[in-house]
Amino acid sequence: MGKLLNNGFRTSKQERKLVSIREGQRKRYCEEDHHQDLALKSVHADHSYDVTSKRFVPDISNIVHEEVLDNDGNNLTPTDDWRVGRRVVELGVIADHLQQCKHCGLPLSLHNTINIKTYGLGSVLKVLCTNKSCGNINAIPTGKQHDHKIWDVNTKLALAAIDLGLGEHQINGLLSILNIPTVSHCMIDSRIREVGDVIESVADQSMEEWTEREKEMTRESDGNDNVTVSVDAAWQRRGSGRSYDSLTGHCSMIGSKTGKVINYKWRSKACRICQRAEISGNIPRVHKCNKNFTGSAKAMEPDMVVDRQMAVRSAAVCPEVIGALR
Repeated sequence: MGKLLNNGFRTSKQERKLVSIREGQRKRYCEEDHHQDLALKSVHADHSYDVTSKRFVPDISNIVHEEVLDNDGNNLTPTDDWRVGRRVVELGVIADHLQQCKHCGLPLSLHNTINIKTYGLGSVLKVLCTNKSCGNINAIPTGKQHDHKIWDVNTKLALAAIDLGLGEHQINGLLSILNIPTVSHCMIDSRIREVGDVIESVADQSMEEWTEREKEMTRESDGNDNVTVSVDAAWQRRGSGRSYDSLTGHCSMIGSKTGKVINYKWRSKACRICQRAEISGNIPRVHKCNKNFTGSAKAMEPDMVVDRQMAVRSAAVCPEVIGALR
C-alpha cells in the first residue's frame, strides 16, 4: 500500500513518472509556441486581427500627433490608411483623374497620396502634386457618381442586396472578410430606397407591356378581350394554419397566354417611421408611408385579389376567369 501524500496515495515511482510527464508536456508546449511564432513571422498579416501570438503587444507609446487642416477644416494629415485593406475601384476613372493636376497640369502619381476619405464602397484619394511650386492637393475619386455625388458602386450594392435577399449584417460580414471597409446603415438604407423606386417603375412598365400582349394573344385565339388569369397571394411570415400574424403580404396576377405577371399588389400593416413617432408622441416626418392595410393578415389575400381585379378592369381588360392558387 502506497504512502499517503498531499495529492493522494502514490508510490515514489509513480510520483517520479508524473513529474516526468509534466516536464515533457511543458517542453512540448514551449516548442509549439516557438514554432508558431516563427510561422507568424513568415506570414503576411492581411488583417490586424489575425495576430494570434500571446506575446504581441501593441505599440501605444506614440499617442500624440499633429493634424494638418486646410482653410475649410479638412484633415490633410498624411496617413497610410489608403494602403490598408482593399477598395472597390474603377481603374479608368482613377487613370483619367491622375492625368494632370487641376492647377499646374503636371501628371499626378498614386504614390503621393496623403489621405483617403471613404463613402461606403466609394473613396476619394487626396493626392499631392509633385510640382514643388504648386503643392495642390487633388481629390481623386475611385469611381463614377450620379445625382449630387451619389456613388454608382453604392447603388449597385443596394441592387445586389435586394436581388440576393441580403441584409446589412450579411453585406458587412462579406465585406469584412474581404478586408473592404464596411458600409453604414444610413447609406445602404438610402440607396435601397433609391433602387426600390426604380424597380417599382420598371415593374409597372413591364406589367403594362405584358397586359397588352395578353390582350392581343387572347383576341387572336378567342376573338375577345376576356383574358384568363391566375391569382395567388402569400405572406412574408408563414402562417401555422390557425395563426396568421404577418405584417406584410403580396399578390400577383399571371396571364394564362403569356405566363407573365400582368399585375401585382402588396399590403403592409406597419410603418416604422410612424411607429417611432407614435411611441415618442411626435408628429411623423414627411416620408413615403408603407402602411396601406388595417385588417387582419388573413384578410389580406381576398382584399388584394378584389383590388387587382378592379385595377385590371379599369385598364380595359375583362378577366373572365380568376383562379386563386393555394
